[in-house]
This record gives sequence, structure tokens and C-alpha cells, in this order.
Amino acid sequence: MKQNGYDTELFEGKNKDDFFNFTNIFEIKKIKKIAIFGGDGTMHDIINAIMIKPEWLAIPLLLFPCGTGNSFSRDLDCLSVEKATELLINGKEMLVDLAEIKKNENTIWSFNIIGCGLVSHINILAEKLRWLGAARYNIATIINIIVNPVLKAKIYFNNEMHAKDYCFLLACNTRFTGKGMEMAPLAKLNDGLIDFLIVEKTSRLKLLMLFPKIFSGKHLNSPYLRYVQTNYIKIETQKPERVNIDGEMKGNTSLEIIVHKHKLKVII
Repeated sequence: MKQNGYDTELFEGKNKDDFFNFTNIFEIKKIKKIAIFGGDGTMHDIINAIMIKPEWLAIPLLLFPCGTGNSFSRDLDCLSVEKATELLINGKEMLVDLAEIKKNENTIWSFNIIGCGLVSHINILAEKLRWLGAARYNIATIINIIVNPVLKAKIYFNNEMHAKDYCFLLACNTRFTGKGMEMAPLAKLNDGLIDFLIVEKTSRLKLLMLFPKIFSGKHLNSPYLRYVQTNYIKIETQKPERVNIDGEMKGNTSLEIIVHKHKLKVII
């Protein structure tokens, strides 16, 4: 960076609370770009810190692919440190969407995914299996498909309301989630819409047959999966269900999702 005319400062967060304080440590007028070294969870923390002080939205972010899943980096085809470094120096800027999540009195911002049901159970177990590396997502998925939990919910979108038993509900701003799963192949980061996957309760066998198709995006033809693009979603559940936001467990349902078009500036 110095060879290309940049001065650099390093901020190391030892926990999530540290990232919420970085805007208090640095003078915004001295910052031209922010390079984030971590995964989607680290990006989530940085974005939520920035949203407390919206003037920081003027500064573009670049996420280096240093996590396990690297969903956002995969969407931007930036999966090496070398490519990320080149983009940090010579890349162009693009505005992408953010989803505002309202839960009771709290607001959380998401750039990646919001899900409940099976996808949350998978993430909880995968965190406990970190010693297995990237394979933990696949193993956690198979185990939870065998358990096959039921999600009883009412969902609202595009002036529709549905109340059924579901396997999972997943709203995606990125095409990829987990470790290379092309969960939302039609998703675009800057179209003002979030892609909502609604999977009704079905048998373990059908879920096991569906799972391999997700890696190639061929699951959209499934008769028990509905794929919707919308800018607003409301999810109400009979009992509190854990919520997966950008790969992190962030409280429980019920919740509202509101898409804000072109809210965040990134480097591509």
C-alpha cells in the first residue's frame, strides 16, 4: 500500500465489541478506504458499527477472504488475498443493498443472509464443529436434516400472507451462503430486492435429495421450494426461533426485513 501512495493504520478487534468502537478511534477525514480482514461475520460487525455513524457510509469497504464461508467475497469473485490487494489499490466503487432487520425495539443491518429454521440449526451446530474446518457445514447439514425440525410461522411479502409448517425460511442478498452453496442464484447485490427462499416441511429423504443441488443452484425447480424476490418480509413464529444473520446467531424471531437500495459502498 505504501508503494502505491497510501499510509496505513491497523486496527485489531479482539472481540465483537471492539469493532463497534473503531469509528471512535480513527478520524473519518483521514480514512480513504477500509480493508476488512475476516469473514462475513467480521463484515457484519463493521457494517453495524458504521450504521451508528452514517457519515462513514461515504468510505468504501473491501472484504479480504479470510473467513470460512466467504459468501460475499464469492459473489464478487474475490477469493484470494492477491486479488483483494489488487482491488484495494485499483478497484472501482459500487453501491450495494443492505437489509434493515427490526426485532422488537432493536435494529440490525444485514448484507448477506437472514434465516430461521433448519438454516439456523445448521449454523449453531457448525459453530460447535469448527475443529472440522470447512467440512463442518456439510456435516451439520446432514445431521440436522435427519433431525428435520419444524418451523411454524406466518410470513408476509408482496401483499401475501402464508401460515404453514416450514423447513426453513432464508432471505438472501448474496448468491452464496455457507461454504460455496449457491442458495440464491438469481440474487444481485444492488437490485433493491432480497431473494426469499421458502421451503415447506417435507420428508428427510426429499431434503437429502435437495441438498446436493444447492451447490449448483439447481434446487429452484423443487416442488416444495418457493423463490420470491421482494423488498419487504415479515416473519411471525409461534415460539421464538433463533435467527441466523450473516452467519451469526442474532437473537430470535419475530422480525421484519426492509431492503435499502444502494446503501453501502464497496470496492470491486
